[in-house]
Amino acid sequence: MADQVLSDEDKKIIMNDYWARLEDNVKLIYINKKDSSNCQYCSLIKQLYTELASMSDKISLEEYIYEDLDEDFKNKYRIRAAPVVVIEGRNKGLIKFYGIPSGMEFPSFIETIVKASKGETDLPDNIVEEVKKIDKEVNIKVFVTPTCPYCPKMVSTSYMFAMINENIEAEAWESIEFPEIARDYSVQAVPKVVINDEVSWEGMAPPDYLLHNIYHALGEVHEH
Repeated sequence: MADQVLSDEDKKIIMNDYWARLEDNVKLIYINKKDSSNCQYCSLIKQLYTELASMSDKISLEEYIYEDLDEDFKNKYRIRAAPVVVIEGRNKGLIKFYGIPSGMEFPSFIETIVKASKGETDLPDNIVEEVKKIDKEVNIKVFVTPTCPYCPKMVSTSYMFAMINENIEAEAWESIEFPEIARDYSVQAVPKVVINDEVSWEGMAPPDYLLHNIYHALGEVHEH
């Protein structure tokens, strides 16, 4: 087991600024690799989630091994690789983070856990109403790196879309940890957003741009 990941100071900030706002229970479903020798951060990630869960009785952690997953489980959570965590709270759609939510991503990641416990978003009301109307399956991938200052906002926006619509699956991918997948999606710069493997762009974009491109990926015209 790795040494403590979070410092006492980190823990104090998380307890006071984040976990104090938790409402409903949130489950972290962590899918690990069987052989962590070919996974640089697997044990570190497990330790991180263990520490986060230990600080609140409203957060639980379940661990599974990717190679042991049955097809039903993989299909339910649409798991494509490991390590990955699924955040399951009051969110209607799937929210996942592939790799380690470190660096710039970390504060945004724990804020997402709080949002999932409350079923809340920061989205404007008009965007919320439009997102609720989406009635086809949407997969949003956001490729990130720990040092990218614009990535957390893009990830957070996609997560909030999934928060309010069961048809939306939002995934962050730490592209350095998944070089083959990053290559498959021609990731040259981050954040890179890919919707339904159909529409993609690089760079941060506001919620209405994401919404417009979801409709574009679905082959529909979005009327404002």
